[in-house]
Amino acid sequence: MAPNKYEYIVNISKDFITLISRNYIYEIVNDAYCREIDKKREEIINRSVAEIWGDERFNNSIKKCLDKCFSGQEVHYIDKFRFGPFDKYMHVSYYPYFAGNKITHALVFSHDITKISEIESKLTQYEYRDPLTGLFNRRSLDIILEKEIEKAKLSKAEKLRALLFISLGNLAKVNQTYGFDIGDVLIENSGLRIKKVLRNCDFVFRFEGKELTAMLTDIKNSTDVARLAQRICNDVSMPYRYKGNDILITCKIGISIYPDDGEDKDTIIRNATAALAEAKRRGEKFVLYNRGLHKKAIERMSLESDMYKAFNKEQFELYYQPIVDSTGNILGAEALIRWHHPKRGLVAPADFIPIAEETGMIDSIGKWTLFAACKQVKKWISDKDSNRAIYVSVNLSAREFANGNLIETIKGALKNAGNLDPKHLKLEITESECMENPDETIRKMVSLHNIGIELFIDDFGTGQSSLSYLKRIPARTLKIDKVFVDELVKSEAEREYLSNIISLVRSRNKKVIIEGVSSKEQAELLHIMNCDRMQGFYFSKPLQSKEFTKQLLSGKKLPDSR
Repeated sequence: MAPNKYEYIVNISKDFITLISRNYIYEIVNDAYCREIDKKREEIINRSVAEIWGDERFNNSIKKCLDKCFSGQEVHYIDKFRFGPFDKYMHVSYYPYFAGNKITHALVFSHDITKISEIESKLTQYEYRDPLTGLFNRRSLDIILEKEIEKAKLSKAEKLRALLFISLGNLAKVNQTYGFDIGDVLIENSGLRIKKVLRNCDFVFRFEGKELTAMLTDIKNSTDVARLAQRICNDVSMPYRYKGNDILITCKIGISIYPDDGEDKDTIIRNATAALAEAKRRGEKFVLYNRGLHKKAIERMSLESDMYKAFNKEQFELYYQPIVDSTGNILGAEALIRWHHPKRGLVAPADFIPIAEETGMIDSIGKWTLFAACKQVKKWISDKDSNRAIYVSVNLSAREFANGNLIETIKGALKNAGNLDPKHLKLEITESECMENPDETIRKMVSLHNIGIELFIDDFGTGQSSLSYLKRIPARTLKIDKVFVDELVKSEAEREYLSNIISLVRSRNKKVIIEGVSSKEQAELLHIMNCDRMQGFYFSKPLQSKEFTKQLLSGKKLPDSR
């Protein structure tokens, strides 16, 4: 298409020059372009851009630029392209090509800037990283924090971000005693210690002087930051051995959390530095800017620390809440853990079980509960006057249920309890836990069934299980959540709804236990619905083992007022 007198100029150019029609077809390509993509001119002319560069690259980037060009706009951008085995950075320019007053083609010039990009990349390392430690610098903090805040605003789940300002102490003395070179090494190593504590999705910066900064980008609970701050303090403060002497670096940390402590970069940074100043003033290892949150975090950490000691001090105890039939006879009991804290009194499971699950202590607590419950039910069935068919049910967390050693742990608990018959032990998992991985849940249920262990589905009706899943699960007993009982007396609609659930479950040849029965009126309505297994405060609160044993041996029906 181009006149012959211009061919020489076009072909001696080292830049890549092409002319592309509105149908995205190559009509002119110069020699440099042909050499670079290792194709002859006739292999390119009259072929589409998509054929040369692939549909994905064409549709995702090149086509958009060509369409803008065909609409009359000049387009300029830098991108990375693959030429044979090499990646090259190209500065690409699209110019509208007119025939009369009509745009008929796009004239495309591409210039190789790979060497320039490499130089810029090296310069960027100096611009955005601290030369001493290799960590991101203060300028990087401004950019990354701003981007993380924007990401949090757009995210439906990951809303929380935390900024930790970390001031290293004792450096002045180190510099004076051992020299600035040693001080610099300790700053660098402190940064490495902090990075080891954090996850790959978090960032560490050198803010200035002896101050480092950490940014946490995926936080589920604000109080979790305190635990991480404590770990940073502990790791940074581990002494260094140098020439026979121990060198100690201390640290103080100020913490601010987005969005609780500010909704923009500058406010988050300002409040973190204010919290750091407060930590120094009070002589504490760390301080959260939000005072209420700080108090809550300290209490949580204290509870966590005490929980580790609870086993050795025998502060955990199992209580047992009776499960009864329609006449009030005790069929079994649900084992419920309680913690007798020396200062706090009786700590509710809701206050310490979530912490145990987060820290992994739930494995130890769960195993202790299982072994203790098995030993207790063995005592009950061994008593001559006791109900020999009685069982105990033990709750499993999702973590415990997924544990590959669950079957062996259960076998160990049964053996430890004098070879307890498996029919006396039931396990409970919640409906929501079942639905996390339905196929794996069914496989594990079958394995439990094969060793004689029955599984109860707890809190049924609050999850998202389908009718087809209900039919597939090998669990024979479902515990209907108390939310379906609370309004039973007041609402006819609630009664009808619960009745339908019970009918549905029974149509699948499964048994029902109604939880949370708290009044005589509720119990009477449930009798009318032919519910023959119930549990709740109307019959009995959770009892200590001695009280439950006394109740069991008495043979009295529940509630005692009958």
